[in-house]
Amino acid sequence: MPTRRIHLNFDEYLREHGIITGYAYADKVHDRMDRDIKKYGPFHRELDYYHAEIGIRSWLQKWQHLAYQETLTDYLRVALGHLVLDEMNSRYEYGSEEELIKSAYRSFIQRGFHRTFFRER
Repeated sequence: MPTRRIHLNFDEYLREHGIITGYAYADKVHDRMDRDIKKYGPFHRELDYYHAEIGIRSWLQKWQHLAYQETLTDYLRVALGHLVLDEMNSRYEYGSEEELIKSAYRSFIQRGFHRTFFRER
């Protein structure tokens, strides 16, 4: 699993490419995504409800009265980026952090996550 620093570097990469704004405080998203690592152990990605888009959106629904839709969209994209980065890191070997980030970015775009939006229910 990538370190928090690598996740934050990926967030910065998404900012540089206009996917998320500079206003999103992504640490709280990564905290939610990693909260139950010890509980689920090596199966964290498969068992944690918040490691799927439906769980992420459910969590963000609870925040809709505290944040603007644009901020929640950024949080959604950060969380999806977290998932993609974890997946790419677990599936392939990379020679450098930069290779991992670029590969994860390509996968993120191919999946259309750059076009996802948070919408209130």
